[in-house]
Amino acid sequence: MIVALDRQKNVPDQVYELLKTKILTVEFKPGESINERWLAEWLGVSRTPIREAINRLSAVGLIRTVPNVGTSVSLINARTVAELCLIRASLESAAVRVAAEQIDDAAERALARTIELQKETVERSDLDHNLAIDNEFHRTIIHLAGFTTMWAILQDVLLEIQRVRHLSIRVPRRLDEPIVEHIQILEALRSRNADRAEQTMRHHLSESYKSIVKAIAAHPDYLENTSTNEASAS
Repeated sequence: MIVALDRQKNVPDQVYELLKTKILTVEFKPGESINERWLAEWLGVSRTPIREAINRLSAVGLIRTVPNVGTSVSLINARTVAELCLIRASLESAAVRVAAEQIDDAAERALARTIELQKETVERSDLDHNLAIDNEFHRTIIHLAGFTTMWAILQDVLLEIQRVRHLSIRVPRRLDEPIVEHIQILEALRSRNADRAEQTMRHHLSESYKSIVKAIAAHPDYLENTSTNEASAS
């Protein structure tokens, strides 16, 4: 079945976003071969926007092309994931401290609403929307702190975290636990206690990383290096 693209919008951008989403949600699995002809037929486009999208995805590390071998979805580097999670924890811990000093009624309501929406995704086992709403909770805190550049970095540079998180949310019991942790973060923000807010955020991201480690260990065929030692918790 051909995927319907909006011809009134930029087709190469649409192709890029669609392929990126397929990779980040692990519908296109790490190590899976990328066939330009099949993609062109599937999307109903020429191979030019396909190649452009592949080049852009290669630039951000989601696709790998090996001369005389072929093009495939990049495998997961467990060591890189650990480093990126550490960077994320450092950035978001700093942001939540500032947010604790600036939170107002509107921000409280926005955060509470995302928690309620996330609960609804658990009830209907909607994994993809669960993660999207989880991201919105964190985005709201970072924007409350006034760090718009920080969010851009987390979204555009740390793509690998998003990919492994789509694996980690499939780890048993992890859908309910992050909601409890989000509630704890919101309570800490409401208390205007920066130390408590940072503590709850660090705990939340630490638990998230533990789930990521379990997910990576459960999929050794997705790794560049199958040694699970590289995926051990720091």
